[in-house]
Amino acid sequence: MPLLTARFEIPIPGECLIKTPSNDDVKIEITEADFHAAIQILPSASWKMKGRDETDWTTSIRAIQISITRHESEDIPSVIQNAEGVRDSTGLDTFLRNRLGNYNNFAREVANRFIDYFRYSLMTPLLHPIPSWDQSLSSPVWYDAHGARLAPSRVIVAEPIPGLHGELGVQKLTTSRIPELIEHLKSPRELPLDLTLLSDAQTAWFEGNLRRTVLELAICAEILVKRHYFAAASPAGSAFDYLEDRAKISVRVTDLLDPIAREAFGISYKEASLKDYQSIDHLFRCRNKIAHRGELIYKDDSGQSHQPDRDEVAAWWTSVERLRDWLASLK
Repeated sequence: MPLLTARFEIPIPGECLIKTPSNDDVKIEITEADFHAAIQILPSASWKMKGRDETDWTTSIRAIQISITRHESEDIPSVIQNAEGVRDSTGLDTFLRNRLGNYNNFAREVANRFIDYFRYSLMTPLLHPIPSWDQSLSSPVWYDAHGARLAPSRVIVAEPIPGLHGELGVQKLTTSRIPELIEHLKSPRELPLDLTLLSDAQTAWFEGNLRRTVLELAICAEILVKRHYFAAASPAGSAFDYLEDRAKISVRVTDLLDPIAREAFGISYKEASLKDYQSIDHLFRCRNKIAHRGELIYKDDSGQSHQPDRDEVAAWWTSVERLRDWLASLK
């Protein structure tokens, strides 16, 4: 069974700090199932520092080099060269392309575990997971069992582009919107909290973190609804904050969107858009399960449990966006 290795160099977001006698020599190896991973930490070449009484240098990590190795059940095809010296690597290209997904999935998993350690154990700020579409995962350097570099022809790997097809409201900059961009650049504005929360929920969804998506969406929806009813600068807002802070009042967002909205505005969100109202209801039920048990799950009116997938959570995101527009339309 031939040994095959794919070597990835993955840039590390944020500033992960390392302090050792020799940063270049930090290497880690792990084995999981059929894969073996050798991780080498690549320190920054642009800066390092050492205190007067310190013997070790401190610098940041610019990238990690991850070599993923596995025994393959098939022989690695050779590059064929004809009498004219023309090289044909079609067989090798196909062989490597068919295996790339397994190798880069494990490389990404290892890289994100590495980042998680810095983020949650060493409390490093400004870190985020490596997404599946990161270009560093698409073009590894391949080696055989003897460490000889395999030389396939250039292969263009089409990685998914987040929002390319308009998922979760992603739009493209068109020529008609250039004037709008210019005005934004000339007059920077402080973004409303609900919009930044909606954006954070969108980012979490594209990263595959559905629990974080649900939490951000629920906070966004609650802020949207309660601030619409109880503006912070109004007497009603001050009264509501006073009563809520002292646990004298507790109003569900879904109540504000249905019976209370009908009384206040003559129409409820449930009447205006039943499907979106139900999505908001399920969103908050799921939020409660995450907050109380850490589980991505909710129960419907019949008591049946559901575990939302990416498509359902995406539908909730759209319903919150529509809720934002509906509230803005109310007088």
